[in-house]
Order: sequence, then structure tokens, then C-alpha cells
Amino acid sequence: MGFSSRKLLYNTVLSQTLSECGNFLFVGNNFGDIFILSLERLEANNVEYDAKELPNKSPLEPTLIFTVDSKAAVNSLKFHRGFLIVGTVGSIAGYVWNEDKQQIGKKSWEVKIPSAPESIEAADVNFMWVDKASDNLFAGCGDHAVYQISLEDGRMVRTFSGHKDYIHCVTGLENNLYSASEDGTIVFWDIRECKQVGRLEPHTNADLARPEFGKWQGTVSVTNDWLICGGGPRASMWHLRSLECTNILPFPEKVHCSEFLDDLIVIAGEHPFLHQYSFNAEVVAEVPISGASAYSVVLQNEPIKLMSVGGASNFLDIYTNFNYRDLIVKLYSSKKD
Repeated sequence: MGFSSRKLLYNTVLSQTLSECGNFLFVGNNFGDIFILSLERLEANNVEYDAKELPNKSPLEPTLIFTVDSKAAVNSLKFHRGFLIVGTVGSIAGYVWNEDKQQIGKKSWEVKIPSAPESIEAADVNFMWVDKASDNLFAGCGDHAVYQISLEDGRMVRTFSGHKDYIHCVTGLENNLYSASEDGTIVFWDIRECKQVGRLEPHTNADLARPEFGKWQGTVSVTNDWLICGGGPRASMWHLRSLECTNILPFPEKVHCSEFLDDLIVIAGEHPFLHQYSFNAEVVAEVPISGASAYSVVLQNEPIKLMSVGGASNFLDIYTNFNYRDLIVKLYSSKKD
């Protein structure tokens, strides 16, 4: 089997991000490629139809495919101040995005993640969160640590250590940071003091534990009052001040993605449907995805309303009203690759 055929069969979307103007979507995969999509073009192709006819329609294709490193997966993506920020193996790099030409320029800067003395392999940069107010990036990595990096000068500011296994997800709010790990914990950090200020272990809750799936935590999302997490244990909602589990979200399989969407909660993972829940854990919508699993979800309300879901598939699912899938993008085309 040739490399092109393997791409078509085994493509897996690992990461996505949106440009600051909200008009471009960047999609990273396991083959080291980044797909660039014009959302204005997608919107122009979004016409009324019977949703049942969608699988029979010719899917759209990305505007551009940019290869970062054919030997390293694009594990994480972020966009900040005109730079597309790419996390791979042992590296975080910034590429200038030319919006007028719709092109990714040469690598402008790079920060290397330090290798542990006992390890011969560089750590994967599994997830990134950018604090736009302070121009700091937080990278959750495969060496069990979260690194704070200044995007002004590329300096390593702090290292948040304490997890016993690799990091799946990182997010933050104001001066607080939250990390989800393979070790089964969600750790709360005070960014200014670089210390733990709280911890959840959902697998120790009998109502959440699913030993057959493991104890790992694959995702964490927060608001001022609420936290959602999930992985091997069931997806759950927690009150941040009391640290009490207030609701269990009945997603049937392993959880990889979570988002707050206005007054709803979005959950996706190893299940052919993305679920939306009310804050009372009632199922509001179940929308189909192309692959057997979802590993990345991004959404925005303006300037173009959109939710994009990618995972174990060569197809990217686009939802412009959040309640049903109305566009499919074919990432690799047999004609081109």
C-alpha cells in the first residue's frame, strides 16, 4: 500500500484552531499535515437540502494542505497575533499566516521542549492553551508537565509539575490553570504562584468510574462556576467552588472532547454521535460524525457560526447551526495525494 493510500485510509484529525478573524480553519493530523479551509467558501457552498442526502453529496475539499513534518503528528494547534502555532514532538513553532494570499509562511520561531534526563525521546506537545491577555502559551506534554511559554520572547516562564502521567488537555481562566491527565486527575493550578490549589479524581467516584475504560481524563473545560471533564470515567459536571459533582452526562463511551456552548455542553469521543446536553444533563441533541471517534472539536458564533468535528476519518464534519451536520469536507483527495 502506497503512502497516499495510507493517508486516505488512516487519516486522523488530532487538532484544530480558528484564525483570529474567524474566517479560516486549520486542521492538523497524524501525518504531519495541516489543512486550511476558508469558512467563507464553506458558507457559500452551504445550501438547503434534505440532511438524509448528505452522505451522497460530493464533499468539499480544503483550500490548501501544508506539510509541517511528514514524520511527526500535528498534535496541537493554536492561532495568536497572526501566527499559526504548531505543537508536534518536542517542539512548538510559529508560522506567519498570510491572510491575503491564504498561505502559511516559513517557520518564524521555535521553542524546544526539554527532554527528561531519563528519556531518549522528546515529549509530545499534546495540547495548548493561549492566555491572550498575557501573551502566554501553556503546553501540556507527554513528560507529565505543563510548560508556560512567553510568546513575546519565547522564554520558558514556568513548569507546572505534579502529574504522574502525560497530559491530555489544558485550559485556563483568569489566573487559574486546569490540566487533565492520563493519571486520572484534573489538577487546578495558581498560575502566578505555580502551585497546585485543587484536584479532582473522578475515577474514585463510584458513580463515575468505568474500570473497563481506565481512569484517564481526556478533556477539561471551565467557566467561572463550572467544570466539565471526562475520559475513561463518565463525563461529569462539577461546581468549582464546592468541588462537588453536580451532574453526570450520559455519554456512553470514552470522552475526548468537551466544550461549553452558550447554555449547553458539548461532549464527543469514541462514539459515532456528538452529544449536546443542558446543564441539567438532559440530552438536547445527538448529531452524527463521520468517523468512529472524535478527537477534536472547535466552534465559534461569529463572524461565521460554525462547529467543526474531526477524528478517526478522512472527513471533517461541519455544523453551521450546531444541531445537525450540513457540510462534509474530504481532507485528502485521491486526485491530489
